[in-house]
Amino acid sequence: MIIGLVVAGIAVVAFAIGLIICGDLLSYTATGNKTMDPAGTPAGRALVVYNPGVSGAAKDAAATIAGDLQSKGYAVSLAGVRSTAAANTSGYDVIIVGGPMYFGKVSSSVEAYLKGLKPQKDVALGVFATTGAPQFNNDDIASFGKQVASLPCNSMLNKTAVTKTIRSGDAGNVDCSEFVSAVLQ
Repeated sequence: MIIGLVVAGIAVVAFAIGLIICGDLLSYTATGNKTMDPAGTPAGRALVVYNPGVSGAAKDAAATIAGDLQSKGYAVSLAGVRSTAAANTSGYDVIIVGGPMYFGKVSSSVEAYLKGLKPQKDVALGVFATTGAPQFNNDDIASFGKQVASLPCNSMLNKTAVTKTIRSGDAGNVDCSEFVSAVLQ
């Protein structure tokens, strides 16, 4: 009897975790917005949009990316994927979007955001994914690149979006810095 209850409890917890991940429920908590001004005259305006994910690694990566952009002279809006600030993309020179990657696939909220994104012609666009691990699976990286290669749909962009998979831990800081440099080139 006790073993049956333990097994049932484990099954319920596993089902709930699967529902949270597959249903991308945590993206609905991403409604915040933070403005970060540079120390001096802005070099431009940047929007960093994120889905926090289960572990919060994507939100941490977005904050690091926003800080890197700010240190390079950009006025930055750090916005959750479900925020009103994320919906208004006009007037930005740089737009970066990211979130967690589950089972080799970018989160549905990030994919939906990119599909609906209508950036201006000269916007530099970057897309990142976090795995919550210090190592990557090469198949996941290839899958991520294919998923975002054609996004945003019907865009007027002059160049392809820069993509990057961000590792967890100290390696993630290096990944974020390299990513920002590549987006700004």
